[in-house]
Parts: sequence; C-alpha cells; structure tokens
Amino acid sequence: MRRRFAFLVLSSSAATLLAALGQGCGGGGSSSSGGTGAAGSGSTTGTGGMGGSSSGTGGDDTLFDAGSCPTGEACDGGVCAGGVCCAVELACGEACCGGGEVCSFQKCVTPGASCAESGDCAAGEYCELSLGDPQGMDGGVDAGCMGGAQVPSGKCLPKPPTCAPGMPPPKPGDPLTCLESCQYKPAASTFAPELKFAWGGQLSAPFSTDVMMSPIVIELDDDDCDGKVTAKDIPEIVFATFTGGAYQGAGMLHAISVVGGQVVEKWAAAGIHPTKQLAAGNIDGAAGNEVVACAEGADAGVRALKGDGSLLWATAPMRCFMPTVADLDGDGTVEVVVEGGILDGVTGAVKASFSAELSSSFVVSDVTGDGVLDIVTGSQVFDAAGMLLLDTGTANQSNFYATQDWKSPWPAVADFDADGKPEVVVVDNLNHALVVWRYDAAAPGKFTIVRPALDINGTLSPSLCPAGSWGNTHGGGPPTIADFNGDGTPDVAMAGGVGYAVLDGKKLVDAAVPGSEAFLWIKQTSDCSSASTGSTVFDFDGDGKAEVVYSDQQRLRVYEGPTGNVLWERCNTTATLIENPVVADVDNDGHADIVAVSNAYGQASASLQCDDGVSIAQSGVRIFGDTSGKWVRTRRVWNEHAYHITNVEEDGTIPTKELPNYLQPGLNNFRQNKQPGSEFAAPDAVVSLVPVCVGPYGLVAVVRNVGEASLPAGVVVGFYKGNHPNGELLGQGTTSKVLYAAESESVLLPLPGAPGDVTNGAAPIYAVVDDTSVPHPAWTECRTDNNVSAPASGACNSPK
Repeated sequence: MRRRFAFLVLSSSAATLLAALGQGCGGGGSSSSGGTGAAGSGSTTGTGGMGGSSSGTGGDDTLFDAGSCPTGEACDGGVCAGGVCCAVELACGEACCGGGEVCSFQKCVTPGASCAESGDCAAGEYCELSLGDPQGMDGGVDAGCMGGAQVPSGKCLPKPPTCAPGMPPPKPGDPLTCLESCQYKPAASTFAPELKFAWGGQLSAPFSTDVMMSPIVIELDDDDCDGKVTAKDIPEIVFATFTGGAYQGAGMLHAISVVGGQVVEKWAAAGIHPTKQLAAGNIDGAAGNEVVACAEGADAGVRALKGDGSLLWATAPMRCFMPTVADLDGDGTVEVVVEGGILDGVTGAVKASFSAELSSSFVVSDVTGDGVLDIVTGSQVFDAAGMLLLDTGTANQSNFYATQDWKSPWPAVADFDADGKPEVVVVDNLNHALVVWRYDAAAPGKFTIVRPALDINGTLSPSLCPAGSWGNTHGGGPPTIADFNGDGTPDVAMAGGVGYAVLDGKKLVDAAVPGSEAFLWIKQTSDCSSASTGSTVFDFDGDGKAEVVYSDQQRLRVYEGPTGNVLWERCNTTATLIENPVVADVDNDGHADIVAVSNAYGQASASLQCDDGVSIAQSGVRIFGDTSGKWVRTRRVWNEHAYHITNVEEDGTIPTKELPNYLQPGLNNFRQNKQPGSEFAAPDAVVSLVPVCVGPYGLVAVVRNVGEASLPAGVVVGFYKGNHPNGELLGQGTTSKVLYAAESESVLLPLPGAPGDVTNGAAPIYAVVDDTSVPHPAWTECRTDNNVSAPASGACNSPK
C-alpha cells in the first residue's frame, strides 16, 4: 500500500502562518490507501490546499489566551484566530476550530460519513479523501478496476458555497470561501475535427469489423479504482459486428474503451443480432450497468448482459428490434420494453404484453400529461401496462416487422408551441412523409392532427434514386429534434432517400403555413438502399444553434444548423439501415466526440464507395473530435437509439420518475446530447505548499480544483526556491488523478538533500501548478493568475 500524506493546508496570505504550519504537516503520520500512480512516482493522493480543509488533532483548541490577538498574526507557536492564539492546524480564518472539527473553505465543520468518492456523500457534500479512516475504507483491489489500485478513503464535507454573482474574485494567495463561476468560451474557429481513435478497419473479406447499427455509450467498469462504476469512469462504446455481409445473421457484441490514449477492447459476446439496436443502463438495481440486445435470429428474444459481458438473463423467443429501458410505473424497478412486450429488468420475465400489435417502432415519454410514462408508436399510445389508449390511424405500418430491414414509421416527442403539452412527430418511411399529432383528451379518439402528411423530399425529385430502389418510392429515417436556427423553438430534422431536411418548428405546427414553406433547408444526399438512416444533432460551439451529424451511404457530414452548409465531411461508407452517429464524451477529456460506424462489404457497388486516399471503403468504429479543445462539454452517455437526456443519468442510472424532456429548461429535444447549464464549464487549479516534517524531508504541493469542470490528471507542478517569477527550480511532479470541483491531490517532491536555506526557512519557497510550456488544448482554465502559491517556508519549527 502506498502512503498518502494527509496534509490539510490552511489558506492564508501570511508567510508567518505558513511557516508555522510546517510542524503540523503529516497529520500525525497517518496513512491511507493510495492513488493509481505507480509507487515511487513522486505523486501521492490526498486533499487539502488553498481554500480547502485543515484538521486538528483534538483536545484543547488554543495554545493560550492572547487577549487582543489580531487574526493571522503569528503568536507563541501558533496563529491568532478568533481572538486567541490557536494551534495552526485548528485556525480557520476568524475562528479557532474545536477538537474533531476541520477547516473547510474558511468554515469549521464536522466531517461526515466515510466515502470513496463524492457520489457516496449526501446531496450538498463532497468527498475529502484525506480525512478517511484508512482501515475502515480500504476495500482492497477491485477486480474490475483497470489500474488494480487500492480504493481510496475519505470523509464527506459540505460542498463550498457558490460565490454570489458579481462578487470579485479573490486575489492570488487569498483564502477561498466559495467557488466562483468558472467558464471558458473558446473563440470561434474553423470546424475541423480530426480522427482521434479507431477500431476495426478490415477492408477485405470476410469484413468481420463491419458495423451497421447505432453504437451506444455507457459506463460498464471501474476505471478510476474507487470500487464503483460511476460517471467519473471512462465510458465504453458498445456495438455489434457482422461478417461476410450477413447483417441479419450471426453477430458479435463488442465493448471498447479509450484507456491511456489507446482503444482497448474490454470484451466480446456472441449470439447477438448485429443490426437490431441496443439499450443500456442499470436495469437490475445491483451496482453497475447492463446492456440489452436482441438475440441472434428472427424474433429470437432478448438478452441482457452484465458489465463484464456475461449473461444476466435471456428470454424465450419474442419480437425485439429497438429496445428501450425505463421505469415505466415509477416503482423503482426498471422495465425493458421491446416490440414483444414489457420485461422485468431484473429477471427478464414478461410483465405485460401489448393489448394490440405495435404499428411501428416506439419511444417512451409521458404524452398524456398524467405523470406516468407512455409507450408511443407512430400512431398509438400505450400505457405502462401495455394497454392501448389511442390509435390515430396515421403513419400506420403494422407489418413493419415483415418489411425488408424493418422499415418503420419513426416517432419523436417535443413541445413545439410552448404550451406544456407535447407533440408527436412521425416520419412515415413508407410514404416519405411527416405527420404531427398530439394527445387531446377532449377530442374524438383523444388525438388531434397538428400537421397532416408533409412530403419530406421537398423540392428534390425521387428520381435521384434509381427506379426500383427503396429510396425512389419510400424513405424517411428516425427524426431528431433540436433548435437549429436559434429562435428558441425546437425544429425537426430527418434523412430520406434523396436528401436531408430540416423543418422550422414554429411553421410546422402553424396550420396557416403550407408544408412547402416549413422547410429551413434540404440538401441532397445518397441513401437509396434503406432510405431509413438516422442522425444526431449537437451544438458544438455552444451558440444555441445545433449542427446536424449525418452519414449517408458514402460520407459522414456535419451541416450548419440554420443554413445546411456543409461544415465538414469524411468518407464513411455504409450500406445503411437505421444507424446514426452519436455524440458523447467517450474519452473523458471534457469535450464532445463524434462516434461513427461504417462497413465495407458492399464496396463492389459504386454507390457504396468513397475514396479517402487510402481505400474506397471504410469499416469499424471511428471517433472524431476537435483536438484544439474548441468543442463544448457534453455527457458521457448515449444509452439507446431513442436517446433523450432525461431517460438516463450520466452514470447509467434509470430515473424512478423520469422528468418530461420537453419541459426541462435547455432541453425540449430528441436525439441531441447536451450538458445542460455547463457546456462552457472549465477547471481552475490553485496550489499551496508545505514541507514534509515527518520522515524523509520533502515538499508537498496541494493542488485543488476550484473550477466547475474536472481538471485532468497529469498536470505539472513546479517546486521553487526564491521569489516568483525568478525562483530556482527544485523539481517537478504531476497530478495522478482527475480532480472534480473542490477536490484536491497532494503531489510529493522528495528532497533528501534539500538546500540549507530551504530547510531553515531563510529562502522562501513556492509552487506553480500547470508549470509547463507544452500546450494542452484539450483543457483550458477559466483563470491562470492564481496558479502560483503564496510564499511559504520550508522550515519545520516546533511550537512552544
């Protein structure tokens, strides 16, 4: 077990206070389980630092009554606080903490429950790792932990308050009493994503890395070694492959992840249908998430796999095409919904069958406004028990199971007229049309048609696809909903056989506007084979206008939301079914990524070729991102084809009471990922410095993140003698763990042969965080004028 120094550093601009603190370092020599770095790396995991926590050893809280003792002044072996001469480790701004209390952001607080990470604490608390019982929280090595490290321990403390709006930031070195708003808005730049990672690439027979389904993104294992699967771990990308063009045959399910800058395959499982869709989340109530897939074969049933790829349960043969997971009745038990019925997430047992055959694929949303989730097809609404509530008779294709490659009407849900009641948008693939309807309890049949059938081909001729092709006579894929023109109203986008169209949401639900005038834009594309591909949307620069991410048979493109101008394109061949790219933060770097799939088995056809200078076809999974760090933050999850944000927490938890996505501020979208309210959040690193006065001599820099976004691991810390900026470098270290808001880490610099003027305090010492000239475009602090610690003393003076 590595030793972690429990330095709990009190913030003050007084150099005398910091000099006196030398004797208190080491917390009595206590140790606890270490971080994930290698032994001897010079980095130890702990907490404290500027504005952070300092703790005492209990007992009498004053050295002596100094009468009039000005706060911050050195006194006889201590420091003045609260009008008394207080032991350094108990001094807390204007107060002197009592035994058992700690100083956290200039307030005396009592530590709470033991914790391994902030998710263990109550709302309004975070996990301060240095305060834990090393025996009580040592969980040993976790079998699923990629690093095989010891589980850290800590104590829950109240989260520091957020600074009031307009409150001036503290000067560098001043104590911190609250967390400031911390945002970084990158300057506008050219949209130029680059290939970050790739998996697959088999471009000749048997084409065993071909993918033609929408990937999902979900946390499946413990990467940060805290003993749990949480949103802080690196998510997995899950998808199925097929071989030899047999996309309705034998499939292999894969889970991959980006670990240490490399793509790692976590596991693979056979027996999965390769082109029916996936869903994921915590469906059994036990720790960790599961993946739900359709079994290999026609109507062969459903399989649920654990996070390690082993089987949780399998059903008897039943229909399964596009599963979803939700707590339909809000009882705390998650259901799995497939075309064949409603299943118990724990066991896979059938809880209910549908009282009528589903007319199309479905989504789950409360469209009746009763607070309970409904199952919504292109023309029907079923309640949580599978009973039919209404059938509009529009966009009804109940034989879609028997159509080639499961052509279907595709529903999505949003509130377009801001009345608090959702509309259902349906793309009717059979008739390349779009219909909008809403639930209306007072209307005949309990529904109202808002927009009758509108031809999604717009001004484009179906003859752009060859006669006899599906795209010539049919067409229309699953719709996406987002605000594309920045007017505050959601708009609708979808692909057809001959083009990609975006419809203005305001005009779409205005009966006075002809359908031909509802188009924001339409652009020619090529998807004559299935004419059913999906898409996703994302606001990459955070300007309030979403971009479209779409891949047809040949190219992956990103379109500008208001105009449809192509911002970027890349060869990405696929014979197409209903798959779509997804957007999520898949490598935990704090920025959005595009995950796109491709297949090469059809490259003999000119319509399925795209020459990228290396080959005429592509195969596998590729991850694109902006390596200059210009794209905004987003969630680390995309858990199903019918993804909407309120259906799943970032850690994979399925909410017991799902909030209506269409009523949440900043949302009212569908198949769009976001990080509501924190797209521009940034880290802010501060640092303090103390000497190691127990055991071999050294210095410890305590790095704390006082920003809103996580601070990546690997931040360089410089240790200096003298005065900034002209000090002499004593050495450097790096942080070894991701630091979330308020969290900190202690970085140790051993100095067995330290200069005498350092150990006797004659020369001041200081630390600099992010002490490097090497650019790191993936992350930017909201401020850098606080990256230098206050001057400190390296002397270890004993109090009287």
